[in-house]
Amino acid sequence: MDDIEAELGISRSVGNEDFSDSSEDERVARKIRPPILLHSSTAQARAKESGFHESSRLCLKAIRDAMLHHHWQEAAQYLSAYSQTLEDTTVNKQSLACEIIWRLGTEILQHHPNSRLEDFNALYEQMKNSGVKNYAKICLEHSFHLLLNGHIYDAKRQLSVAASWRYGKQSVPQSLDLKLIHAYCGFLDYVIWHMKKSSVSEAEDNSSNREMHSYFRQASVTLQEIIAQPGVWDPFVLSYVDMLEFYNDQEEALKVLQNYAYNKDYPSNPNAHVYLYQFLKRHEAPPAKLISILKVLHHLVPSHELMQEYCYLLVNSVVPGHLEESLPVVFNLLDYPSWKNDLDTWNCLLTVMTVFKRKGLQHLIANEWKQRKDFWLTMHYRAYHGRKDSELNRELLLVKAKVAKLLGEHGIYYNKFSTEVWGPYNVEDKKRKIV
Repeated sequence: MDDIEAELGISRSVGNEDFSDSSEDERVARKIRPPILLHSSTAQARAKESGFHESSRLCLKAIRDAMLHHHWQEAAQYLSAYSQTLEDTTVNKQSLACEIIWRLGTEILQHHPNSRLEDFNALYEQMKNSGVKNYAKICLEHSFHLLLNGHIYDAKRQLSVAASWRYGKQSVPQSLDLKLIHAYCGFLDYVIWHMKKSSVSEAEDNSSNREMHSYFRQASVTLQEIIAQPGVWDPFVLSYVDMLEFYNDQEEALKVLQNYAYNKDYPSNPNAHVYLYQFLKRHEAPPAKLISILKVLHHLVPSHELMQEYCYLLVNSVVPGHLEESLPVVFNLLDYPSWKNDLDTWNCLLTVMTVFKRKGLQHLIANEWKQRKDFWLTMHYRAYHGRKDSELNRELLLVKAKVAKLLGEHGIYYNKFSTEVWGPYNVEDKKRKIV
């Protein structure tokens, strides 16, 4: 507190002074110095700058104003003039100018109506030769741009050059950049392998298959090395697993996915459990295994779209206790606004509640409803919702009305809209059953 008071210029003896006769404004004026004393004057700093630096500053301001007004052609002209700052003899200012031109240049070219791929290539090459410290980052961004434009081999060539680049003593940020470049080298090997796989037919000669297998070996070595390090490596894990499955190495693919999902050294990642579940589902794993994976996913992301599948797996399971677990799962899903208008989710809830009623488990429904009755009536069953559903989604209106009746809410205004649209409705009427 003393440090803050000193920074703001607040007197430490303020508590000993008598301000009983002073107004509140006067007290504040005595406690805190005017803001101008807390900051150095920009006018004094500008008085020391040279004409070259002043012109550069004004040019940068013109670029900023042009970009703010989306005048991209005008911004490009100013940027061309601003590139003279790369000739600044001050090392720090030259390095800063290089990064400014790199960042602003790519943004301007992205929006410029007449920009071409050659313009991007020229800018990136100029920045690589000027900003040595950002060389790896610029190469990585350049490869991304080439990749998005379908130039896979050129992108791979850029990454290969960047991977072998060294300058001075390697810093921690540079080490991270090179690790990422190494990872994307493996990913592009996978992309090329996938292209070869799609184009090679069984009737073609073995030379094409050998070339494809060569890319597989390159990609697998790199990707295996990358995903062995703790981190979030979603696209790289999926690429490696895809190749392993193609060569029928399901056992190794399963080990990779299990390690990615359950290794405590890795950061918590819901996607890892999704990938493991999808893999086991593709290979027809027993429902018990699928349930165990989705149980962890439910703990991490209770609003995940796979919770509907989790709920149906629990309902159809013969394991004692699984049926009871299904009800809070689907209730939790509808606690989130993103699912409030989803017909499949409401049908899932209706199915589960119907099963519970048939098995005499209405008390469990009552317990769940007691916890959320107040906010559910506001969130799902206001008159506004009934009017909207009757106009836009009558099937949803009907299902929600059936759920409300099973919950014992017969007199809510929402149900009147259902009656107006569908007429008096018996929940057990099979003639109006929604598929």
